[in-house]
Amino acid sequence: MLTNFPNGASSFGIPLMGGGGIPAMYGDVWFVDARNGSDDNNGKSKDRAFATLSKAEDVATSNNNDVILIDGDSTISEDSMITWDKNRIHVVGLGGGFITGQRTKIQLNATGIAAAVEATIKLTGVGNTFSNLKIMNAGTDAASVAAVIDAGEANVWYNCSFMKFSDLGETAVADFICRSDSTSYINCEFGFDTLTQTAARPTFWIKNDGATRAKHIYMKDCHFTCSSSESTKSFILISGTSALAFSNMFVNCTFSNALVSSASAAALDDAVTSVSGLVEGNLLFVNPASDTTEFCSAVTDQVKTYGPVTSAQAGEAGTPS
Repeated sequence: MLTNFPNGASSFGIPLMGGGGIPAMYGDVWFVDARNGSDDNNGKSKDRAFATLSKAEDVATSNNNDVILIDGDSTISEDSMITWDKNRIHVVGLGGGFITGQRTKIQLNATGIAAAVEATIKLTGVGNTFSNLKIMNAGTDAASVAAVIDAGEANVWYNCSFMKFSDLGETAVADFICRSDSTSYINCEFGFDTLTQTAARPTFWIKNDGATRAKHIYMKDCHFTCSSSESTKSFILISGTSALAFSNMFVNCTFSNALVSSASAAALDDAVTSVSGLVEGNLLFVNPASDTTEFCSAVTDQVKTYGPVTSAQAGEAGTPS
């Protein structure tokens, strides 16, 4: 399928929004190319592309269904956190597709890594979509806590990867911090197994900020991965009883800990850890798969599974027969 764009853009073979690409109705189209672009350009064609995603977000119009296209053959380098507070903007990486290592890369540069930057992207807007992106954070400052902090509403992450490469021995960081409302995560990858973590650091941390807490999460066909020498690490961790509300569903998700013996990696006790006394929200896992020793055994409050996990884990956390 070929889709024609305004602003002098060429045609691209990109599927419509149902496949994680360009929506059928859209506003202005903006181009980002880290190799050949410049933030002094107008961003309105591939020959006049911006160099950073932050510049494109800055000029995009909220609630206009603007589209941001990012060249996939370069790494977008940001010197500060992108605070995404605009609504209904659609970001599409044009490289890699389903090959996780080749998704369009967005990371902090040397200035951003050294600065007191919470995350590469902090999302608070509504109704945005993000497709085919690999978002990374290797920040060294104590304030650096995640690749993405999602505190938005009704957003969609499709075919994206999230990786916090630094602070391997810190428990107060995560690859992804979630306090989103009614957000969908489809075919996404959380974490990495190329470096071994030495602390019980969560991969997907459901962590509130005051009254802003996760609710109505929908996740499908997502993969969680790590290499860890700390067996008490969990892929999904709920930080406290105020961190989660209402029903939250995880369908066909996998949890894999790479046992890299040269890095002293160990088997994980649990894929998921709830919090004692959780009564405001629940997590339902449909057909999960995991290579952890158990699926959820330490703290199981409001965690249920439907369908087999492994033969050793069948029945864990209330699996229906």
